[in-house]
Amino acid sequence: MARPTALPLLLLLFLGTGAENVQVQVQAEVRGLLGNEVKLPCHLLSGKEKKIRVSQAMWLRWDRDGGSQSVAVFHPQHGASFPNSNPYDQRMSFAIRNFTKTEAELRDATLLLKGLRAEDEANYTCEFATFPWGSSKGATWLRVLAEPQNHAESQEVILAPDPKPMARCVSSGGRPPARISWFSPLPGEGTETKTAGPLPGTFTVTSRFTLVPIPQANGAKVTCKVEHETFSEPVLIPLTLSVKYPPEVSISGYDDNWFVGRVEASLSCDVQSNPEPTSYKWSTITGSLPTTAVAQGPRLIIRTVDEAANTTFVCSVVNAVGTGRAEQTIRVRESPDTAGAGATGGIIGGIIAAIIALAVAATAILICRQQQKEEELRGRPDEEEDELEGPPAYKPPPPKMKLEEPEMPSQLFTLGSSEHIPLKTPYFEPSLVAPEQDMPRYHELPTLEERASAMPSNLEEPGAAAGEERLSLEDKDDYLDKINPIYDALAYTTAEAYQVKGFVMSRAMYV
Repeated sequence: MARPTALPLLLLLFLGTGAENVQVQVQAEVRGLLGNEVKLPCHLLSGKEKKIRVSQAMWLRWDRDGGSQSVAVFHPQHGASFPNSNPYDQRMSFAIRNFTKTEAELRDATLLLKGLRAEDEANYTCEFATFPWGSSKGATWLRVLAEPQNHAESQEVILAPDPKPMARCVSSGGRPPARISWFSPLPGEGTETKTAGPLPGTFTVTSRFTLVPIPQANGAKVTCKVEHETFSEPVLIPLTLSVKYPPEVSISGYDDNWFVGRVEASLSCDVQSNPEPTSYKWSTITGSLPTTAVAQGPRLIIRTVDEAANTTFVCSVVNAVGTGRAEQTIRVRESPDTAGAGATGGIIGGIIAAIIALAVAATAILICRQQQKEEELRGRPDEEEDELEGPPAYKPPPPKMKLEEPEMPSQLFTLGSSEHIPLKTPYFEPSLVAPEQDMPRYHELPTLEERASAMPSNLEEPGAAAGEERLSLEDKDDYLDKINPIYDALAYTTAEAYQVKGFVMSRAMYV
């Protein structure tokens, strides 16, 4: 709705009247949604003037022709009144209800308007009548808005040489009218029409996307964009175009190597259409198919190729819009074409060679990286290299073996009738460390017969003296040191001890 041209001058005159210290505070523009409640604020600011008497507050509405009418009045003693309430039907009221104070304190004349209609849109003036400063006024432009409802749809068209509307976008019941635009990779144009909306004062905008319907437009994407003052952001509606066109047919499957005797040769009828095909028909330019040809929908199979297949095959396709056809001429050879097979083998060989080359290149790259890594490691200090690779250089020495002869009980093993040799036990002392070359060398434990023959002869004579019957301590130590301590720890020391105990053990058990 356009503002009257004479209104700005009148508003300036109104704002210029009254005292400089007395002002009316209003909003320059107030927006309200159709059917909702709206508030028109109006306050009297007196500044330092405390002794101002307000006789009444009044709201005026300005028409398009420049005339005005009083729509609401508030008197401190008589309250609110609405002289011309016919277009408002009790929809107006003051925010200061039940006012009981003196007229000197009247400062708020805010007006409420519910059930907003399109015809409520106008210029409104709030005026305070004061003593002794006269009248002070402020003007507000009330705008009535309505949020539109939007929808879009594609329109199915048939292939044609002239442009046709292929999509439609509608924004209904908006105030003011909505703005519609199109986004598409196709060279289409939008044409717009505007009509009255479903409610008084509202508008319906319809935009059509026009394009020459071609097969390439079928399935294309377009977007309808709707903009309006009530939207925080534009509304985007995507669409898919639909063009109906007859079948576009082509034949595939012929490799120029049909020879006499070839079996299971075939042709395929490839089709693009909207809607889908309803039927396929195979034939030749001379009429019927050869006896060895079998049609299976979009596929034609030649069981055995012979001279009858040396012809031109035709595929005809039908859909709801029209018919399409394609031809394929076949040349039957007497024998297979090996040149084509050689070319195919060359292609396969090239692919294999390329794969091998890639593998070799990858291997070379890995080897180069490994060599670079080794060079980097060789360039580092010895300590750092030791930390990164290999086990630690320090090798703890083996524990030193210490042979001791612990205190043994008085019980001795009896050799023959009177010989007693104590059991000698080896042990390891980890705290004592000795080089490997100092370790004793052990000998294999002799057999019982060897040990018996090695004994002095006086041991075999039972009647010898006690001092002569018993081995000296030095002789026993010298003999026992020649025995592996491991075996010594596990076994009795003499053959006679085994015989006394009644126990026999093989040498293999010592291992």
